[in-house]
Amino acid sequence: MEKPNITIENFNTRVIYVRFKGSYAAFRKNSRKMFNQLFSFATANNLIIEGETKVLTIYHDNPFITHAENLRTSLAMTIPSDVVINEIEDINVLQISGKYGIGHFEISPPEYESAWQYMYQEWLFKGEEKPRDSFPFELYVTEPPKRWKEKSFTDIYIPIE
Repeated sequence: MEKPNITIENFNTRVIYVRFKGSYAAFRKNSRKMFNQLFSFATANNLIIEGETKVLTIYHDNPFITHAENLRTSLAMTIPSDVVINEIEDINVLQISGKYGIGHFEISPPEYESAWQYMYQEWLFKGEEKPRDSFPFELYVTEPPKRWKEKSFTDIYIPIE
């Protein structure tokens, strides 16, 4: 994994999301079903904007503190800020905003863990920025690869003060 370019930006967007509770391994097993559910809802409600809509994975809990069976992870999709959404049982709306340190990575699936470690261990904890009490997330600039060795562009957002 190459050292990423890191930018600091104020971020503000609305997303629709489906939340999962359980281990990250169990989340990965359920993520395709969750994505299909999210995509179907977005399609039915004309929420997808070609070239603009992005998919995110939001990590609500710290895996070093929270037991695996209680980890909350959300699969989310950006939506226009002015659209009215009627939430249903599994699909909810969330506003994500604030200042973030963003690591811009070109990585393959086995490199995601190293990318997260870099953002916290090398950048945040050894740098000048202070963490903010909010949740980090991955934003998929390009579609995540289907094959283990292929790479895609993924931005990792770390909330900072």
